[in-house]
Amino acid sequence: MTTIAPKILPDDTARTRRSDPITSHEAADTNDVHGSQVAVLLTLAASGPLADHELVARIGFYSPSRVRTARHELAESGLVEFAGIYRLTAGKRRTQVWQVTS
Repeated sequence: MTTIAPKILPDDTARTRRSDPITSHEAADTNDVHGSQVAVLLTLAASGPLADHELVARIGFYSPSRVRTARHELAESGLVEFAGIYRLTAGKRRTQVWQVTS
């Protein structure tokens, strides 16, 4: 039986809190932050403006949460911006549409 040694100080401080259990730190370590950001950026560049739920539908290999977080990270860094329009979700709620910054 293989035993996995716990990590003392994982390199995921931006995604977890020190007080979070080790399993949260281990999960954060498996996130492909850069890859998900690239996928969101390329999808927006190829498809044009999209809402988060539309991004999730087009990018099927990351969790919905990771796609939304990647879009938010890109908006925070200035690479993606609110397009000034809204669309409706399947639940008939208004949501912002995002585009690559020009």
